[in-house]
Amino acid sequence: MKTVVYSKKYLWCFAALVASLLMLLSQDARADTDGPRVALVVGNADYSHIGALDNPENDARLIGGVLEGAGFEVTYLFNATQRELEEAVVELGRTLRARGPETTGLFYFAGHGVQSQGKNYLMPVDAALSDEAELDLVGVQADVVLRQMGTANNRTNIVILDACRNNPFAEIQGMDANGLAKMNPSPGTFLSYATGPGDVALDGLGQNSPFTAALAAEMQEPGQAIETVFREVRIRVVEETRGIQTPWDTSLLTTDFVFSQEDTTPDAETLLWAQVRDTDNVRDIVRFLRSHPNGRHSADARLRLDETIQVASAEASRALRLQGTTPGQQDRALFQQALQSGARADFEAYLAMFPNGVYAELVRLELDALQ
Repeated sequence: MKTVVYSKKYLWCFAALVASLLMLLSQDARADTDGPRVALVVGNADYSHIGALDNPENDARLIGGVLEGAGFEVTYLFNATQRELEEAVVELGRTLRARGPETTGLFYFAGHGVQSQGKNYLMPVDAALSDEAELDLVGVQADVVLRQMGTANNRTNIVILDACRNNPFAEIQGMDANGLAKMNPSPGTFLSYATGPGDVALDGLGQNSPFTAALAAEMQEPGQAIETVFREVRIRVVEETRGIQTPWDTSLLTTDFVFSQEDTTPDAETLLWAQVRDTDNVRDIVRFLRSHPNGRHSADARLRLDETIQVASAEASRALRLQGTTPGQQDRALFQQALQSGARADFEAYLAMFPNGVYAELVRLELDALQ
């Protein structure tokens, strides 16, 4: 009798072990089929011939940082000309085709976008337009993005357009339509607009547009399906803008997709570094180092600070040469001495001699930090 009891226990344990192994194998299989994640993130703000925008670069950095945390390989493109934008879109299509059918592709664009004759155009920073007929020659059709991604025949493509700001060509005949027109994506594509077709989205009064700020937050919710992400984004934006802006999306997805399988919320240092890593503003870099002096990105920040200081010094030297004077070598030497010593007295000595020097603002920041 005991032999039978032990046999049943053995069989039960064996069955449990097999079930556990099968579960692990199925999880591994799901992880394998999740496939690579590739994204092209574009932020166009510094337009040469039409109204510049405040937030697209910030928006692109924010979304890119969140996507990196969600496992995407992100390519950034800031203030792209027509040729640069077209080449980047073509390269995205090539990458998706090379990575295989299980790849997830994502395209994000923040900047000016317009519609004409039922077609949508993403505007490069060098776009100049005097007639509607020239739009094909200066803009990049959004349909081109959909085609490039669709030709990969991959499982999932996501296109996000925060590109419905004010119409910069409203005075041109035939260009008085606001926002973007509806598009027809191919199967396996999720398409999102910052606002409904024909409407105008807000650039935002803070660092980010209302749409992108809400999107970045919702994408980090672990286990949340993409359809739920954008529904929650819509709710957030409608509430924040008091009904002025209503994000719109359409889905032809044939599989489930989740941005964050688990809690991948970037920490404060990562989010702050995403905002300042490409800046030329010494003050922003110093603030980052003050907040995270020994962080993961502090070494990169110090390199960036050195590069920025060298550029500023070179520009100051050129300006002085143009005025027919000798560059302030003593200015730089005194500043370097203060940096090396880190002593408050040395920083104060610099300001006493060069109150309006090349490094005066940075020295004042250092003194604030010492205080």
